Order: sequence, then structure tokens, then C-alpha cells
Amino acid sequence: MRLAPLACAVAGVLALTACGTSTTDSDVTSAELTSAELDLLTRSGTFTRTTVDLASAESELISACMASRGFRYRADAADPTSESDEERSLNMKERRSRGYGLASQYASEKESAGAATNDAYLAGLSKKKADAYMKALRGGATDFREMRFGGGRNITFSARGCEADSRTSIYGSLDDWVSISYFPQNLNSELSSRVEKSPKYRSAMNDWRTCMRGKGYTYASPDTAYEQLKGVYRAKGATTALREREIAVAVADGDCGAELHIPATVLTLRRSLAQSLPTSDKLQLRRLTAIWKAAADRVR
Repeated sequence: MRLAPLACAVAGVLALTACGTSTTDSDVTSAELTSAELDLLTRSGTFTRTTVDLASAESELISACMASRGFRYRADAADPTSESDEERSLNMKERRSRGYGLASQYASEKESAGAATNDAYLAGLSKKKADAYMKALRGGATDFREMRFGGGRNITFSARGCEADSRTSIYGSLDDWVSISYFPQNLNSELSSRVEKSPKYRSAMNDWRTCMRGKGYTYASPDTAYEQLKGVYRAKGATTALREREIAVAVADGDCGAELHIPATVLTLRRSLAQSLPTSDKLQLRRLTAIWKAAADRVR
């Protein structure tokens, strides 16, 4: 998810900058972003496997830390998926069972996936012990810090407790952990408008609309389908008929996306457009990728 400080302290708040790096502007502008850097930026390629390895290691460290403080904490063990980037993006299994996931948001009784083991354990504790558990896990109310990102997005996180200790052990510093978690994600989001203006994307959306009309739907885009269904839920609430329609639209959307390889087209565009990011963003991404890879190497 640290080897050098990332954020500069400003009146108790951390502002994300490219401070603390020895890479020069010429180093970045003279070479393309590497495959690993693009993987972290676009959450593709090696990203999923690396994320699973890091998350599993973090969970195991938290479990050991909590046990040393007298609490039970089950470490999560996840297996990396063998699906392609496109298959993960489309997630057809989820579409067939839950559509876009809107019904559970608007149903009077939320869908329940079952209480997680750690949540169930916490719920069974007395208030005094539950408070002590949360303090051991995430520190107290005065232990929280904030990091500012571009676009006015602020991330608040605790600098104390077993979660913080485990992340510091893996990444070297909490500043780098939170930056790896959010900076590439924000940067990738900023590429969206450029992707949507691309002739290749517009052509793909034309093909998608043709495909969807063949299935009986006339939405302008997948986002439009989602938002229109959301509006109906907001106006009428969750009904069995609306949930069935949501699933049908989501599956049709996914089938057209798979047939036309739209997720692969979008990913290719993102990875290509990333090469023209500002130098400061490349510097930061390069530094964070090095830390991310080193953290993964340590836990494997």
C-alpha cells in the first residue's frame, strides 16, 4: 500500500505533495510510466493480486496485535481471482443476482449478507469492552488525522491502534498507506473526462447503444441507465418489478459490454492517456508505486 515521507504537515493537516522524492522532472518526462505504475493507477494487471497479498498481511498483523491486547480478531484470507480485468469490471455474477446493487439501497429492509465474524464478536461485547476493543483497533477520538487530496477531497484516518500499527509495519508510514490508497484512485478518476471525449470511446458507446436497442433498451450510456433506475427507486421505492427490471438492464448492459469489449477499450485508453499526466503527478505515482511494490515484496 513506506520508505520516504509523503505529506507535508500544515497546521496539523497533511497536504499531499511530491515532497521527499529524489526523482527529477527530466527522469519522468523522458520515460513512459511503467507497467507497474499503470497497474496501480488503473487498478489493473498486477493490482488485484498485490492488493490481496497486502490486505491479507495487514489482517494477520491486526489479528496478532489485537490478541496481544486481549481481543479476538479474525484475519481475512482472500484468494486472488483468476478473472481478467474485463471480467472483474463487468462482474456478471453480481449483475445477475443484484443488478447494479440499487434495490438494497432503497428497500425498506436492507439486504443482509450476514454479519462479519469480527462485527458479530464486537456486537456480543459489553459497551465497556466494545469501547476498549475499538480503541485497541483504531485508537481514541483524539488520534485521528486528515490528509488533503486534490479536488477538495479529505481523508480522515487514525494514527493509533492495531490498524495503524499494522499499516505502518507494512508500508513504512501511514502517510504513504493513505496516499497509495487514494492518490492513484483520484488521479485515475481525473482521466475519465478525457476518456469520454475520445473518438474510440464515443464509437464504443454508439455500438453499445445499438446493442442495447437490440435488447429492448434505449439508454444513452451505462451511467445513464444506472442514474435513471436510481431516480425511479428514489421516486417509487423498491418493488419486486423494479428490482427485476434493474437486474435485466444490468445484465443486458454487461452482456453488451462483454460483446464489444468496452471495459478493455476504456482501460487501454486510460493507460494511454496516463502517459500525458502532469510531471508532478507522474513523480508522485512513481514514488508510490516503488513503495507499493516494496511492501508487497516484504509480505510475500
